[in-house]
Amino acid sequence: MTFTTSDFKSVWISDKLEDGAITFAEKFGEHLCDLQNGRPGRMAMTTSQIRNFFGEVKRIQARSQAQGFDKQRTSFLLIRPKLAYAEARVLAKTRESRISVFRKVIEQAHSAVKTEEQFQNFVDFLEATLAYHKSFGGRDQ
Repeated sequence: MTFTTSDFKSVWISDKLEDGAITFAEKFGEHLCDLQNGRPGRMAMTTSQIRNFFGEVKRIQARSQAQGFDKQRTSFLLIRPKLAYAEARVLAKTRESRISVFRKVIEQAHSAVKTEEQFQNFVDFLEATLAYHKSFGGRDQ
């Protein structure tokens, strides 16, 4: 499967999560594994790196369900700088990582979120990406 970030469509977040989004999430998850001879390569993102980000998104989702998305908008906006920080930390250690590609796609998806329904599409897309990453052998450390 060939992966390119330009295949991402913001409409999957802003309008409706559809088959194309799931296909993209599959390619994206595989790409983040940086498979080399069927095993994660040196540029692979770890499952923990994705889960740390996903965990923060799920915490925002839980608070949003209790208090409403508008009350969690600031927390949602702040996940972009948190992702930038995580990317800088990883790149300071390894110099090469697929985390930069992860950040690029997630920022595109993030910018499409304006409503609670769109936020749910964002969460679902992220969850699909994490699931495919793990299914392709995403490493834990």
